[in-house]
Amino acid sequence: MFMQNQPEQPTEAAMPGMVEAATTAPTEATQQYKPEPEADKLAQQWNKRLAAARKHWEKFHKRVKHNRKVVAGFDWTKDPDSDDFYKLRANLIHGTITAILPNIYARNPEMSVTGLYQGRPLKLFCETLQTVTNRELDKAKLKKRAKSTVRAALTVSFGVVKVLYQRDIKQDPVILARINDTQDNLQRVEKLLMDLNDPDQRAEQEATRAELQEQMRAMQEQAEVVAAEGLVIDRLLTEQILLDPTLAELQDYEDSDWMAQIIPMKKSLAESQYGYKLDKAKRYKDSSEGGRNESNRLMAIDNASAGDDDCQIAVIEIWDKRSQTVYTIAEGCDWWLRAPYTPSRAGDRWFPYFILPFQLVDGNVVGPSLVDLTEKLQVEHNTTRDDFNAHRELAKPGWIASSDTNEKTLRRHTDAVLGEVILVDTEGKPLNQVIIPRQHPPIDPQVYDTSAARYDWEQVTGMQDAARSSVVQAKTATEANIQQQALSGRVSEFRDQVEDFLQEISQYAAQVLLQELTPQQVERMMGPPKEEVIPSPIPGMPPQSVQVPAFDWPQLSRDEIFEMIELKIRAGTTGAPDKLDQQDTWIKMIPVIQPLILQIMQMKGMGVDTAPLEALLRETVARFDDKLDADQFIPQAKAMPAMQPGMPGAPGQPQGMPPGQPPQAHAVPPQGA
Repeated sequence: MFMQNQPEQPTEAAMPGMVEAATTAPTEATQQYKPEPEADKLAQQWNKRLAAARKHWEKFHKRVKHNRKVVAGFDWTKDPDSDDFYKLRANLIHGTITAILPNIYARNPEMSVTGLYQGRPLKLFCETLQTVTNRELDKAKLKKRAKSTVRAALTVSFGVVKVLYQRDIKQDPVILARINDTQDNLQRVEKLLMDLNDPDQRAEQEATRAELQEQMRAMQEQAEVVAAEGLVIDRLLTEQILLDPTLAELQDYEDSDWMAQIIPMKKSLAESQYGYKLDKAKRYKDSSEGGRNESNRLMAIDNASAGDDDCQIAVIEIWDKRSQTVYTIAEGCDWWLRAPYTPSRAGDRWFPYFILPFQLVDGNVVGPSLVDLTEKLQVEHNTTRDDFNAHRELAKPGWIASSDTNEKTLRRHTDAVLGEVILVDTEGKPLNQVIIPRQHPPIDPQVYDTSAARYDWEQVTGMQDAARSSVVQAKTATEANIQQQALSGRVSEFRDQVEDFLQEISQYAAQVLLQELTPQQVERMMGPPKEEVIPSPIPGMPPQSVQVPAFDWPQLSRDEIFEMIELKIRAGTTGAPDKLDQQDTWIKMIPVIQPLILQIMQMKGMGVDTAPLEALLRETVARFDDKLDADQFIPQAKAMPAMQPGMPGAPGQPQGMPPGQPPQAHAVPPQGA
């Protein structure tokens, strides 16, 4: 992330009027709450649309909550110290998600930037954009956010991220994963100043004044920059995104009329950010059962009170594609928290939201998640195993004795040690009529066999037992290889969706960075120009030292940005690397490409066109491994130093002729002879 040129420690000059206001009378405070606007007809209309969308997706959001509970496995109605608190004997779903995730997303993808505009050389520009985009995505914690999104897609059908560029907290769209700076603290100071000047807060002004003084003292001592900027990636909970109910298929969400994001926020934070008293906003609380820690599952109960700044409200950010406008509203209020605006530096697509589905179903927005596909199989497996365990508890060894057997005889029999001879008074009866081993209901293995459920599990998930680090039935190498190929085929479809998802994010991020970053900011990342020494083109002159630019960052218009570049994710670069497979590919590739490289070197030395061989080398490398860059294997001809006249081999001087002797007339045949 890039930092604006601001002092590292916030000073009184950086916050005009704030320090003085903290120590003066309340009537002299300069910060005041904005007067509540009049009801807005458009805001009222959007409130109705949002309420209809909430009702439309209500059942899906309940299912989302249910699926998370299934994967977690906790029963919060039980005592945490009891055995029933974790109700699953075998959490197969969580284990399957854990096994699939590394195959889908184990590392950040490899990106390649290709120039589409042939009117100018774009190689250095593509290298610069590739480096800048990779670094910014890494600083924005792409891997962490994307892994959470993949896990959400496996659990609840689809996951959502939001990509933004942070510059000014009051002007940017709402950002959750903010870069650390003092903007939040400045807003907190403004909120305290407004409370000091609010007649409704006079009873608590002394406490507010003391809190304001402590806040100002802490801000003057901390070392954060005043304002930081850079790329930010938010990972949203699935139920926090409201899609247009008229959407027919999830893959068409980019073409929907609007999307809205529900942002749970403390009332005091919303008031400091937008400058309005929000006592009319609907108050929310966590609707989950106690201790479940399922954050932001909220339901409206009543209006927020004037004195409860810690209560939660819902700020809703609406992205309307039809009008190209972003609206911000607090649920329960019929006016805008900030004036509607149009983002000026967005990407080629309108929405900053990116959705990753697990399964797509024709004509449906919501597809089945991994939990939906396997929940009944997990219940069947655990029920079978629980019944088997209960049956096994009945099979405890014991004895059955005649009721007229005296206790002394029974005690000697049950307390006997190894090798002891026991004398039993049977009173003339056969011993097997006095005491015998207790029988138990026999266990039929076929009744408790889970192979059918396991087979169905493999058919649904594509995860064979070896992929789950367990082998139930021994397999030959050929059988294991066939099953692994089947797994790769099923997993590769979801991996392909993940790579398309990451490519859209990367393309959008590159477009935003091209508009936001200045050449000075890029130079801090790429470095200053480099000094290189090249031979002089003039014979007899010393070599020249020239500056070679380390980057290329042209100032382009939006249309030029969208048309000049194409950013792609190299296929298969997000999964865990298979070292054995890579070594085998490399061993097979070396004997094929090495003769081509030598042949290209020889032909370049002779001045022959090598374009056909270079194309053949690129295609060969791509056939072996498309993640490799074939250009790094193509030898480059180095510039030869200029030769002085009279030197052997100089132009016009045949080889082997002494200097100064003119060449014979027949030494060089005329052209066409």
